[in-house]
Amino acid sequence: THSATYPVHPAALAEHGPAFVQPGRLVSNGAFRLVDWQPRSSITLERNAYYHSADDVILERVVFYPIEDENTEFQRFRLGDLHWTDQVPNSQFDWLARNLPEALSVSPWFGTYFLGFNLTREPFRDNLALRQALNLAIDRDILTGKVTRFGEIPSFNLVPEGLPDYPPPLPEEAGWSQAEREESARERYAHAGYGENNPLEVELRYNTSENHRRIAVAIAAMWKQVLGVRTRLVNEEFRVFLQNRQLKRRTEIFRAGWIGDYQDAFTFLELFHSTHPRNDSGYDNPRYDRLLRQISNERIPARRRNLMVEAERMLLADQVVLPVYTYVTKRLVQPVLKGWAPNVMDSHPSQQMFFLRARTPESESESESEKEKEKEKEKEKENSRSDVAAQRNSDQDESLESGTMTEAAGDETQRG
Repeated sequence: THSATYPVHPAALAEHGPAFVQPGRLVSNGAFRLVDWQPRSSITLERNAYYHSADDVILERVVFYPIEDENTEFQRFRLGDLHWTDQVPNSQFDWLARNLPEALSVSPWFGTYFLGFNLTREPFRDNLALRQALNLAIDRDILTGKVTRFGEIPSFNLVPEGLPDYPPPLPEEAGWSQAEREESARERYAHAGYGENNPLEVELRYNTSENHRRIAVAIAAMWKQVLGVRTRLVNEEFRVFLQNRQLKRRTEIFRAGWIGDYQDAFTFLELFHSTHPRNDSGYDNPRYDRLLRQISNERIPARRRNLMVEAERMLLADQVVLPVYTYVTKRLVQPVLKGWAPNVMDSHPSQQMFFLRARTPESESESESEKEKEKEKEKEKENSRSDVAAQRNSDQDESLESGTMTEAAGDETQRG
């Protein structure tokens, strides 16, 4: 379920207004209920006894820690304070891959890092060959293998791979060698009216970030080496950057990215409808708009899929964007935490998680003691259910363990 569709309790909202989200006021229908919220410190949830499948929820409590500094988060994970992190410091990635591979999770994410062209201004408005030349001159393997270096997947498509029943329309150049791409890039660059005596001078704009800077520097160097393009790099604070992208008055080429809101190709394709507020390229193609309307109205899945493939193929043929790579998620997960599984939407419901430990005489004794304590607590709590987690899903080698999961909750920084 996408967060935009979560229900809001009308009576609680009417009575408390914006404060309805506070502990004791928030009415939820999920597996957990909010019991404590310390701004910038912690968010504590406890199992919701009224959840329709409460007996299937094993964890008793989940605590989220909003940690802004990724190195602090990393240290707390190593100390055992956290079971799951929201990010991994790039500076520690190689060390983790060597020393804690069982805790490091790197998996494809439903998002694409790309460059956009401003199609409302010269030099790109009516020059497809020039846009194609810049696309072909980029060595994505070098970018992901030498510059970003954290498992990103080179891509020639806008829609990330991994969608069930969506065959991505790979452009022809995806099957070429890099030498072939560069040869074709030089031919198209010349066809566009540029060359050694008339080099393209262009601006590449990005929001302030060391990672974005390194990528921009590398791309500018590739354009210079292959085509002789002179690139001016401009970095801006994120809000200013977004404003300039949307206004389309200053931008020429700009960094962009999109993480899918839901698991469907349309969440990417709709961005380039002529009236979409995130159409920062200014792409205006009536045929494309008609395709999107057909997709929205089509009820037969196979036909809808074919229309979406056709729409993406049109975007790529028009070289509206310059895809660079598919994002990956980088997380640290304690091996004792089970029920956590990588997926393209990076969705990890706590209700599916539990702790798994080997049975030993000591753990059996601890388990019995914990059960007694739980019984005492249950007697004191109205509207609570008896603890059934330790009673089920056990065999002679392993047992499920309920308890408290601690997770770092970082900020989303890659969207847009």
